[in-house]
Amino acid sequence: MNNTFVNKFQSQRNRLISKMIGSRPRTYARIPIVVAAILVMANACVARDYLVDSQQAFDELKGATFEPGDAIQFQHGQRFEGMFAPSGSGSIDAPIRIEAIGSGPRPRIDAGGKHRAGVLLKNVDHWEVSGLEITNTDGSPDDQGDLFGIYVLVEGVDRVFRHIYLDDCHIHDINGLVAGKRRGGIHVHVTKCRAASVDDLRITNNRIVRIGGVGIGNDSSCARVAWSRRDRGAENLWTNVYVADNFIDRTGRNCIIARVSKDAIYERNVAANSSRYDTGHSIFCFNTDGIRIQHNEAYGNVGDESMDRGGFDADYNCINTYIQYNYSHDNMWFCGIMKRRNRNVVIRYNISQNERKGLYFYGFERERLAEDIHIYNNTHFTRKGLHVQVFPENRTPLNTRFENNVFYFEDEATWGKNASGINTTFQNNLYFNINPYPADESPVLANPLFENPGRAGTNVDLTTMKSLLGYRLKRGSPGINQARLLNVRGKDLRDFFGKPVNPSSANLGAVQ
Repeated sequence: MNNTFVNKFQSQRNRLISKMIGSRPRTYARIPIVVAAILVMANACVARDYLVDSQQAFDELKGATFEPGDAIQFQHGQRFEGMFAPSGSGSIDAPIRIEAIGSGPRPRIDAGGKHRAGVLLKNVDHWEVSGLEITNTDGSPDDQGDLFGIYVLVEGVDRVFRHIYLDDCHIHDINGLVAGKRRGGIHVHVTKCRAASVDDLRITNNRIVRIGGVGIGNDSSCARVAWSRRDRGAENLWTNVYVADNFIDRTGRNCIIARVSKDAIYERNVAANSSRYDTGHSIFCFNTDGIRIQHNEAYGNVGDESMDRGGFDADYNCINTYIQYNYSHDNMWFCGIMKRRNRNVVIRYNISQNERKGLYFYGFERERLAEDIHIYNNTHFTRKGLHVQVFPENRTPLNTRFENNVFYFEDEATWGKNASGINTTFQNNLYFNINPYPADESPVLANPLFENPGRAGTNVDLTTMKSLLGYRLKRGSPGINQARLLNVRGKDLRDFFGKPVNPSSANLGAVQ
């Protein structure tokens, strides 16, 4: 830090002393010991605002150490080159903030494909970042390394890192036309650790587009759901993880990978045009316990490959996974379910529209370890011209109950070569333009009489979901009051629009 900043700090300290002991100059030797102690404490607690309004200021501060309560204020309308990699941690009551001030275009950091990230936070906690625009590419389509927009890294330090908030940033053009699961837009990683974890992580309201790698991801070298022959446990899972209201478009690999967390919530995110340079479901979880993936929209995950092209995926090494209240459309299929270690998966009250190839993709065809999968009250609509299989790529469903779903196809559809499955049951589902599942003892064979289906569109309002009201059932629909909700987990049961569900008078499909 140069003399200018030191002088400013000395002046600020002297003004504080003057206020506390009077305007007449005094030496520290004349100050009573108690007063001196108070001054030292007050001096240590002074939070500062740092203005970044030029490349010179950026370069002077990019590696500085900051104190609790400090604010690093990037001036709107300014552009900077390089990587901002500060150190120091905030506190519970006084996080350190990186923020934008002024008016005009967002302050922009161009890392140029030469630096690991536009913003790097390493081995710190109690930080908040908001309001920035970040790029990190040399402009070529080539692979430029493991690059990020914002990268939060814990490396070799075993403790709990708390309070990382990443909000309202525009991150775009990261790397070239490449894939990769552990690089991309916003990532939080724990590496070279044995007992580290993260608590209170929030990634919200960001726009992340044209990303080489994954839009939003996290991972840990020491956190996992641990399986044994009879039971499971967990090691160093992250807590209070909240990822919401992000828009992610055109990623080289997945839009969102949710890993190593307990009771995380991923909601109201848009995952568009995922996996342009490799295969991967748009949003999936791995090594999680109790995750809620809900109220999201996923679309445009298409390609010629025969795997991992759905809007959502309940991946393996997970327990108590809830995929609910989502809108999936125009992908190759709606949802993947991995058949390795995977327990207590609930897929409910989702609307799937115009998937190109099918609905449910069971991964790892030869595996038999997934158990207790419950798929109920989902609505599936497929327009004319799309000849789909419920189980695409001739995959085999495993240990699954399908109940109260609506399968509606404008053209005739098929089940798939291995649809009979293994320990798979169907009960009380509605079928239109597809033969009922042979083992369904109480099928409903009729037109469900939607109000105005197939017109929900793209980039809908994820707070109200009003664009999907066309999937309400008309009066006289054979699906009204026909659901049988048996062995359903959770007390506060709601439909796609958040309306409470009365188990004794529930409708088939996602809308009550």
